[in-house]
Amino acid sequence: MSMSFEILPTKRKMISCDEIVKCSTQLFRRFLNKEKILHNINIITKEVTENNEVHISPAILTLKENFYTVFNLNEEGEAYVFYHKLTKLDKDFWNEEIQNNNRAYSLREKIDANLKVGYFWSVKRTIGQPDIVNLYYGYLAIAIAVLTDGIIYSDDGAWDYSRLPAEGKAFQEEYLKIESISDAIVKDNVEKWLSELKVKWVQK
Repeated sequence: MSMSFEILPTKRKMISCDEIVKCSTQLFRRFLNKEKILHNINIITKEVTENNEVHISPAILTLKENFYTVFNLNEEGEAYVFYHKLTKLDKDFWNEEIQNNNRAYSLREKIDANLKVGYFWSVKRTIGQPDIVNLYYGYLAIAIAVLTDGIIYSDDGAWDYSRLPAEGKAFQEEYLKIESISDAIVKDNVEKWLSELKVKWVQK
């Protein structure tokens, strides 16, 4: 089982893994510093092909289905990025979501722009990842969204559904802010991960 953020780019752009690492770690370090958590952040990337071949330090984020890019954090755990071509079912879903979700309606122009782009990425974490990865992978999604002028969405419990979809830069300002979370399960998880991380790494 996994939980995921979907990133809908509004621009066709090949993003380098170095760009993503730089942006996501800057955002995550800012958060950790605010919480007085002293924890090194070192990301190693690799691409895994459909034949399970592994390529270390890929230049760009995967743009092939059945491939995925791995972001390994301090050799403690991993988050995964998958590429998906939009299907008719995806397009039908978004047309319906725009009708039923006020936040999607407010972003309908960006959603339409993504439908023209024709693909999206999903950032996944598997159950059992360490607390540091559970908190970081949202910033990984944000970095990809910011770099592609994209929007972020999830309906599988990765974040509070009532706050999504959201533009990358807007989500950057509220991600991991406890007071903005109304979903009790998401809120409890974030509080638990943060508390356990502080026990080990908080600055004295």
